[in-house]
Amino acid sequence: MLLSVNIYSQCSDAGVCVIGRHQVNEFVRTKSSIYFGYVYGTSGKDADLNGNVNNIGYGSFKLEADLDLSSGFRLNGSIPYTFISGPLGENNGIGDLEAVFSKQFNIKKKNYLIFFLGGKFSTGKVNSNDSLPQRYMPGLGTNDLIAGAQYTRENYYFAVGYQKPFGRSANTVTRLKRGDDVFFRAGFFEQFNKVGVKAEILTVLRLQRSSVLAAGPPPETFVEVSGSNETQVNMVASAIFSPSNQFSITGTAAIPFLKRNYNLDGLKRTLTISVLLSYNF
Repeated sequence: MLLSVNIYSQCSDAGVCVIGRHQVNEFVRTKSSIYFGYVYGTSGKDADLNGNVNNIGYGSFKLEADLDLSSGFRLNGSIPYTFISGPLGENNGIGDLEAVFSKQFNIKKKNYLIFFLGGKFSTGKVNSNDSLPQRYMPGLGTNDLIAGAQYTRENYYFAVGYQKPFGRSANTVTRLKRGDDVFFRAGFFEQFNKVGVKAEILTVLRLQRSSVLAAGPPPETFVEVSGSNETQVNMVASAIFSPSNQFSITGTAAIPFLKRNYNLDGLKRTLTISVLLSYNF
């Protein structure tokens, strides 16, 4: 059974965490899988260093497919519907579509190398009638390139990825421009009869500082937010129960080791939990 760790936006890269999320040959190998799950996360009550209030809750229903195309080629596609609630208001809507192709190479028994290439596409709305900032939006407002690689050796795996956003969000409050992200993942998985467990460390390096709309009359000017190129390190643990080869249920919890001081993009999390159902065929 393929074990899926759906941390979604607990990983502050906003997409590149798809690299290495589904491990090859974990438990029983299946060709393709369809997933439906719910993930809840909270930004925490602490305000940003610049005074922006948080205490925001994010709940997402997510539909995902991991499809075996042919000859080691796979396609992973997903889209969420997100509900957001905080001190400034509430919002909901379809989020951004992700589509990533991968190619697997078998090195030797229980050793695999996989390359990934795809993107995140701006299908989610970034504005609302009550002019909420970007952190209240279900979409990030940019089209992003995603690329990376993963190496699996028996029960251990390592992955590296890169995400490049193009342009800035059309959100009328912040007009946020995010920096590029470099991503590292390392973990271990094990199977005990019908129950599997998995633990991993995720590290995301933001390469540039965020840029936002400056206060004042037109024309538009933008300022970089000092210290917003933050590093995030997350610990993720999950357990999966597989009553048969066709069905499984996964529970996941994730917490950050390093606290983010800004929530400009709406991706800051102090806790994330999720439940996932999958059909494998």
